[in-house]
Amino acid sequence: MKKFDVKSFAAGVLVGALGLTTAFGATGIKSAGLSDMTMTLNGTPLSLAKSLVLVAMDNEENSSLYVPADEVFEKLGYGVHYDSVRNTVDLISGNGGSQDAAGNGAVQGNVVFDLENHAGQRNIAESGSFQAEQNQTLVLTITSDIQDGTVNLFLFDPNGKEQRITISSGNLSKEIPLEKGTWQYNCSGVFKDGGTVKIVGTVKEG
Repeated sequence: MKKFDVKSFAAGVLVGALGLTTAFGATGIKSAGLSDMTMTLNGTPLSLAKSLVLVAMDNEENSSLYVPADEVFEKLGYGVHYDSVRNTVDLISGNGGSQDAAGNGAVQGNVVFDLENHAGQRNIAESGSFQAEQNQTLVLTITSDIQDGTVNLFLFDPNGKEQRITISSGNLSKEIPLEKGTWQYNCSGVFKDGGTVKIVGTVKEG
């Protein structure tokens, strides 16, 4: 029987954040393809929007199974952010909260993203996704002291409908009712005089 080696989440981030093409083009990879295998957490099915990926390395007898770690970490209560400038993957703790392993959405008070420009940088560019269920609300908590510029946070519901929140200087709190499914977000902006902008998205019930 063929064995599968489930690689570390850190390795799986590369597949989840950069895509199959990047992984396939890496040195030492013989072949790669999507897998129809499913994941469970403590025996409970873990619902994922992205497929698992089987990768065969040169000089290895068994294929390795890579997971979309961005999704998995988000379901465990972490935000996952890829920084192309620093070439790093940043895991943001969700204050100890976690999402339900059976795919029942985020528990009350679960942080699904935590965005902030890096010190000394006069811009921000972040994107990602999170899962939501019916009767949940996204609470946005925004703090900003940026000057001479704006930041736009775009939210896309499971049907692709866009909402835009424009941020300048000042603090803001906003609640957005959620539909069941995968929500995408994109945050970008430039501010000439520096400053800091921080956007925390928390999912709660009701």
